[in-house]
Amino acid sequence: MTAISAPPPVALPRSPYFVSAIWDFALMGGASIILFVVMRLFTDNVRTAGVISTGATLAWVINWPHFAATNARLYGSRANFKQYPVTAVLALVLVLCGIAASMASPDVIAPWWMKLFLLWSPYHFSGQTVGLTLLYARRTGFVFTNTMRLCLSTFVFGSYLLPIVRFEISPHGAEYYGVHYPGFGIPGWTADVVTGMMVVGAIGFVILTAQKALREQRQVPPILLLPAVTQFVWFLPGANWATFAEFVPFFHSLQYMLVAWSLQLKERLDGGNGRPSPRFVWTESLRWYAVIFVGGGILFFGLPNLMSMATGTTIYFATAVVIAGVQIHHFFVDGVIWKLRSSNVRSPLSGTLDELLHDPGDREPRR
Repeated sequence: MTAISAPPPVALPRSPYFVSAIWDFALMGGASIILFVVMRLFTDNVRTAGVISTGATLAWVINWPHFAATNARLYGSRANFKQYPVTAVLALVLVLCGIAASMASPDVIAPWWMKLFLLWSPYHFSGQTVGLTLLYARRTGFVFTNTMRLCLSTFVFGSYLLPIVRFEISPHGAEYYGVHYPGFGIPGWTADVVTGMMVVGAIGFVILTAQKALREQRQVPPILLLPAVTQFVWFLPGANWATFAEFVPFFHSLQYMLVAWSLQLKERLDGGNGRPSPRFVWTESLRWYAVIFVGGGILFFGLPNLMSMATGTTIYFATAVVIAGVQIHHFFVDGVIWKLRSSNVRSPLSGTLDELLHDPGDREPRR
């Protein structure tokens, strides 16, 4: 969901929110920040069996389906496949080669396969954070300048880099599903440089945003600040509290699912596959979720078990390699199919729940 480039100006949506102010704020990060505060105050910093079990259940329900939603969007539509043929084919081929090489070389290639995935994953989070911010900027009509976007990206990607460089100072590395991957052993001063970069980006973004609001005599829509603040909480204070860190992938997926759900239903409506009504919303939502729920189970449960049986490797190792492959493929695809510069994405992303529920004459005025 990376949308770094500014889209052409278009008419504002009827509402700045996909559902409503309360629901959008909750799903875009508000609920996760509240949970972090509660857990920080009232729970121990221990990754208990109950926390792990809850996180695993939520992975089945939300996290895995959010990966399947990307594949369904690309491979489930002939038009999308034709629009992105290189991504659709080349990304899949590269990932399958990476999985095969890792299975064949568990001690040499597999560790670097894990390393690639674990470095790219938070980078992908950061791309989504910037993309969501720019998406809401477009929906609210609060257009960012190039310098504002640069400052925003500096802060967001700085919050990604800081924990990375702190980890990479040590050459000892760590383990993922039993696969040990190396550290780079970079100089310790790099953490100070990244911290300074992140702070400068935050200050610059706040100053420029405030100046723009004063110049245009309007308030800064709070939803524009929420994704970046949320990621900061996830990657820095939240990452150090084990009871909360378990649920960060779930909250990241919730952000994605809100936008993907709205886009899916708006495209179905615009394609003549129903009329606005509560029944349309429920029917299409359940149909879409059933597809991606099954797809997520196949990707993260079925494929690792199949790979383990086919190669004779442990399910633990096969799971690590396949999970890395599925997510790397997701990162490839996700960086392409959500570009706001594409009109077939830009228009549906202007949709609202009110449009899905009511005929044009019955809709509420823009809020």
